[in-house]
Amino acid sequence: MSNLSGVHVEVANNIRLKTYGLFGGAIKMSLPADLIDASDLRQVPNTQEVFLSKDTDISYIIEVLERVEAGDGVEAVKFHFDALADDNDAKKREIEVTEGPQTPPAGPSPPAQPSCWALIGTQHVPKFNKSAEQADIVKIFVLLWRVDAKQMDVVLTINVPISTADAGGVGEEGVGRVRQIWEKARSSFEVKDFELFA
Repeated sequence: MSNLSGVHVEVANNIRLKTYGLFGGAIKMSLPADLIDASDLRQVPNTQEVFLSKDTDISYIIEVLERVEAGDGVEAVKFHFDALADDNDAKKREIEVTEGPQTPPAGPSPPAQPSCWALIGTQHVPKFNKSAEQADIVKIFVLLWRVDAKQMDVVLTINVPISTADAGGVGEEGVGRVRQIWEKARSSFEVKDFELFA
């Protein structure tokens, strides 16, 4: 671990991570240190933080949303995955992994690290009016934190193009790297200011 210019930077498995203060510092989370803040390039809604990889088409989207009324956390994280597939006009979708909270929340009420549900899936997403056969194959990593006391959900979605019609994509090695980032985001998430959910 090192501290550069007052910003906490950690190197884990050759991945440089930085602790980001999201939504004005109300949420803290570790993500790659060299991401581009999309709000420097285009308008981003107040309920989102969007980051782009400098070297690939990987995107990281953090959203604060009204709580999804679903049977349980697994159903809620599946809802968010399906909503993204619908928004992307995905021609095929597959859920590969769903997981519930690793440990029960502890600490102040509401807990600074709310319960988290996780999902990994794949979507086939045609871009630029391409046919379904030419669809990009995108690995989707989702984390859902349920802020029960405020009836809100915080969702991290990482979109990872594995293969694309233009011969781009990160391949399986890139997917493995993103999975490590996703796991670190899951364990590092912390709510610092619950007024965000007011």
